[in-house]
Amino acid sequence: MSIQMTLIFALLTVEFGLVSVLLLPLPPKVQSLVLRKYDEAISNSNFAIVLAFTDALVGVMFVDAFKNGFKLLERGDEIIEFSKNVWDARAKKFYSQRNLYILGAILALQACVWFMSMLLKSTVKNKALLGGLSNEGKTPSSSSDAKTPETEALEKELAKAQLDVDTLNKQYDSLFAEYQKKNATPAESDSTRKEK
Repeated sequence: MSIQMTLIFALLTVEFGLVSVLLLPLPPKVQSLVLRKYDEAISNSNFAIVLAFTDALVGVMFVDAFKNGFKLLERGDEIIEFSKNVWDARAKKFYSQRNLYILGAILALQACVWFMSMLLKSTVKNKALLGGLSNEGKTPSSSSDAKTPETEALEKELAKAQLDVDTLNKQYDSLFAEYQKKNATPAESDSTRKEK
């Protein structure tokens, strides 16, 4: 039993370590390296067999602890009455509950490690794509060398729109000047009338 619990605690420690490494805010290159090593380990057939066997064993132990824990909870008073030692029954209940919690934590952490690795893969991939897009935007020489028909058509539309804006600005300036002239004319005519 002690070897079994030692292996279970070792597995729990390894999973806590994996969760900690996956949650660290590492640079994208280090994150991709960690994910690549994790994928290599998971894709290794020998490791996959050991992992499947461990999952099955932990699952069976979890179901056993679940069944025994609830049996002891339902018949708690009955066991204590017919037991030679009250502490013996309480110890069984305690060990069953302890195993239930530990094995449940192991199974939950396995799901967390898998889910976090999937999220981290997506994050690293999107960071790489975003980095590629931002690098394309920073090099105008490479983008001006490779003009596509779409960009040429858009540049022509932009030139037409700029011409329209310039024309509207000229119209505005001439209308504003004409308006100022009209406003100044009645004032001048009033002043000329007063002088006469």
